[in-house]
Amino acid sequence: MIEDQPVSPSPTEILCQQCTAVLPVEQGALLAICDYCGTSNAVDKSQAVLHYVVRDTLRETDAAAALRRWMGGNETVKNLDTKAVIKPPTFQLWPLWLVRANVKETEKVFLKPAAPVSVLDTMRVTIPASDLEPYHGSASALEPTVPLNAVKKWLEADQHISGTMIKEISLVHLPVFVFAYAFAGRSYTAVVEAGAGKVFADVFPSKQEVPYRAVGGIGCLLYFCAALVPAVAFADSGFLGLGAGIVIYIIVAAVMAIPMFAIASYISAKI
Repeated sequence: MIEDQPVSPSPTEILCQQCTAVLPVEQGALLAICDYCGTSNAVDKSQAVLHYVVRDTLRETDAAAALRRWMGGNETVKNLDTKAVIKPPTFQLWPLWLVRANVKETEKVFLKPAAPVSVLDTMRVTIPASDLEPYHGSASALEPTVPLNAVKKWLEADQHISGTMIKEISLVHLPVFVFAYAFAGRSYTAVVEAGAGKVFADVFPSKQEVPYRAVGGIGCLLYFCAALVPAVAFADSGFLGLGAGIVIYIIVAAVMAIPMFAIASYISAKI
């Protein structure tokens, strides 16, 4: 008779201290109650690396719609959402190191990429604990290549987080749709996070700010010159000249507003 081999827990499970049953560990839980013997097991997550995946709620069509909305926003060049040629996306699970630590009696969460990614802006992602579920493997997952020791050294050197301050360390896979698209003869990449639908891109066709700044600068200069009219009139003719100067300023300002508004509208329509 072959003896049963001891059951080894996965990174998101622990063994019951009383009956050795495998117990799932919920995100943020301090106790794991055994369903078999009822024992309460304390969870020391500072000494274990838990493995989770962010729950994806977007389908490919939803992600494409989120990308189109971002393309039609204020940051991108005009008509990017209609003129860009978008290729079918690739679904991937990006690994991130998630560290919870006590900093001055306050819990803080730190996220660091666990593998090189094409869009560094993903470091601004926030992951609610309620969106995490145990990771059971996936062919779409990228392998983590950044060692945990490197993250701990970064926390200690840059954030002054020592090992005793760490409450929990998790390897979290973030579901994303990676879109490649072309615009004006150039290729770009944008990433849509499949949990919250946020769009990330480090390089994209952005609005040109120079024309807007030029119009603003010229407008400021012209209105500054017009504002000198009452002062010059007052210096020349006293309060009587001041009244006439104010009237002239109002007329000039109203006349200048028409071409300035027209130029701004033209630039807004073209860029």
